[in-house]
Amino acid sequence: MKLVLVLVLGACADDNAPRATPPPAPATSRVAADPAQGVTTELDGAAPAFGEGVLAELAGDEPAARAAFERVLAAPDAPVALAARAALHLAQIESRAGVSSSRRHVLDFVARAAALAPSDVAIAEGVAQLQADVVAASGAGDISGPAVGKPLPGVEPKVAEEFAAAERALVAVHRIHPRPFIEALSTSIRFKEDATEEVVAKYRAVAEHGGLVQVAADYRAGSLYHDLALGLLFELPPELDPSVAAALRRTLRASSLAYLKKAVEQYRACLATPAIPDAELWRLAAETDLRNARDVLGEAGQ
Repeated sequence: MKLVLVLVLGACADDNAPRATPPPAPATSRVAADPAQGVTTELDGAAPAFGEGVLAELAGDEPAARAAFERVLAAPDAPVALAARAALHLAQIESRAGVSSSRRHVLDFVARAAALAPSDVAIAEGVAQLQADVVAASGAGDISGPAVGKPLPGVEPKVAEEFAAAERALVAVHRIHPRPFIEALSTSIRFKEDATEEVVAKYRAVAEHGGLVQVAADYRAGSLYHDLALGLLFELPPELDPSVAAALRRTLRASSLAYLKKAVEQYRACLATPAIPDAELWRLAAETDLRNARDVLGEAGQ
């Protein structure tokens, strides 16, 4: 119902005086009539597309999920946290594709997610898991990092052969395991340690050539120390005297932590090298294993 205010001029004038014409009624604002006008909600933004993507992903419709998450990522008004999660979902979709061409896309989306929400714990955990998955998919068997024997693009043939020789030695030392028998325990541990140091020396010699081979060699040296550190944590023979076993466990634990610290040094050396072409996978492996090694050292109070 409209309320019109009429102003009467000259109310006390002569009855025959003409009355003033009332002014036109002001236009009624539509804000009261339409409360939604000019108001935005989550339903007007990227949230519905994100929800559609999640539902499509759960239903196994990955093309629809991909399209929905891409809409979120492309929306200029998408909240940062939502865009970061969309990027992470896209990385997971690419990772599940399981083809080598998807690895580049996985890493791109992972980088975007991390850049959008650097302090988001859930995003950080998802990024770390995807990076570990990429590294694991690139390897072979139980040797960490890129597959053994993987060619190094652009490396001179002589240097490539030196690296290949170190790779063959790596496979051999990886097969050595300390024997948990009283009569062979000390000897087998020392043999594993000596063999590891010999192969690390080979990789360090190759690393002197610099470039991509340096990054790869530093990573392999770190993985050798890492493998040795884990290999020293095994069950001791039950027939050992309890006091002797306790002392030996302390010794093995101290050696394991010392080798783990050496692994950390090598991983850091790998990552300290300026970014160069074709080194990304090696650096990613170093980041993943460095994180794991530091977690173990942290739990041990180191």
